[in-house]
Amino acid sequence: MVQTTGCANIVPPLGGPRDSIPPVLVSASPKDSALQVKDQKLVLTFNEFIELKNSSEEVLISPYPAKQPLIESKLKTVTIRLKDSLRPNTTYSISFGNSITDLNEGNVLKKFRYIFSTGSQIDSNELSGKVVLAETGKTDSTMYALLYSKQEDSTVAKETPRYVAKVDAQGNFQFTNLPSGTFYVYALLDADGNKKYNQPIEQFAFLDSAITVTGNTKPVTLYAFAAEKEKPKEPPRVAPAKGEIRSLMSINNLDAGAQDFMDSFKLSYQKPLKRFDTGKILLFIDSAKRVTDLFIKNDTVNKKLILYTTWKQGAAYQLFLNKDYAADTTGLAATRNDTITFRVKTEKEYGSVRVRFKNLDTSRHPVLLLYSNDQLTGSYPISGKEWYRKLYKPGNYQLGILYDTNQNGIWDAGEYFAKKKRQPEIVLQLNKTFQVKENWDNELEITF
Repeated sequence: MVQTTGCANIVPPLGGPRDSIPPVLVSASPKDSALQVKDQKLVLTFNEFIELKNSSEEVLISPYPAKQPLIESKLKTVTIRLKDSLRPNTTYSISFGNSITDLNEGNVLKKFRYIFSTGSQIDSNELSGKVVLAETGKTDSTMYALLYSKQEDSTVAKETPRYVAKVDAQGNFQFTNLPSGTFYVYALLDADGNKKYNQPIEQFAFLDSAITVTGNTKPVTLYAFAAEKEKPKEPPRVAPAKGEIRSLMSINNLDAGAQDFMDSFKLSYQKPLKRFDTGKILLFIDSAKRVTDLFIKNDTVNKKLILYTTWKQGAAYQLFLNKDYAADTTGLAATRNDTITFRVKTEKEYGSVRVRFKNLDTSRHPVLLLYSNDQLTGSYPISGKEWYRKLYKPGNYQLGILYDTNQNGIWDAGEYFAKKKRQPEIVLQLNKTFQVKENWDNELEITF
């Protein structure tokens, strides 16, 4: 992390028009774009009192230092003390992002950069590109693009990169003032702040081959993936009332008291169930008739009871959970009888969906993805020019296309440390919101 210090607050005079102009650099030592620089202390002087904000995130030095510098702000100056020895014949660029503001009004000196060279010229090559999250097709502005001068599998885990660039909200990045040469390009969501890829839960991306940087280098696109999913954090435990498991139970899929007749009924628990007794779980229809085709099972982590039956549309149901029907691994149990009342939806409460595709390459094994509030609600392989469902739950959906390389119906992450590296499968966000209305024929056309 960049070390910073600052001066005491200075109270500005009152009155007069509001200052809307950001600070202006009036001098620098060494001068901006100076050559043959040997001094590791850099001093930048501005035309007014300044403040340095969030410098550990905003300030980036290229080449990226092994030892983080000390950056101090005082009155009208910013002083940078580089702790690494300067490399010979190298162009250095210090990007301050939006960290420099004037003290009085907080006007930001946006994207300010300071450049110098230890050699006889300023390198001017650039490399730009974009980082896309492969699983969602979205972007993440907290990621970094990384350049290395050598390629060994362990390099990205053990060594700091040669150059670092921030990714913006649209996923774009740009390296400036690069020397000509060969580089290996990566991207990383740096969870621990060391700019090294050493956690499989970190979003990571790599290009399959090296890039030769010259005066006219084409942009690149990287697709980031997490090799492993981060385990969800345990929710804070709610103190139960007299050991009653009911306070730690939730009903998953009732919509305003109505059950989807094409889905199972689910009860979730905060802690794994140690046991449950199906004989003490009874389902009745229309208050009197017991449902006999009820099948109950637990999920793979023992935190969910799933009830299967053939639902009768429009009917009223009562689920009776008798005393001591279940207990979890902490000893909490059902200490009293419980009843859950709900109804089952009818076909009129759904809408039909028809999506037509133009210019969709079916040889890439596309899968249509539907999201609701950024949660994947359905995935459907596409083999032709049209996809149709007679009954679909009403709501607003976002659409995406998964190119399912191995045809297993799900998105697969990439592999970097394997002998044969593999890029992740790619999801293309269609940037369309599709509203499904109940009791309506909903149609959409998508052109690729």
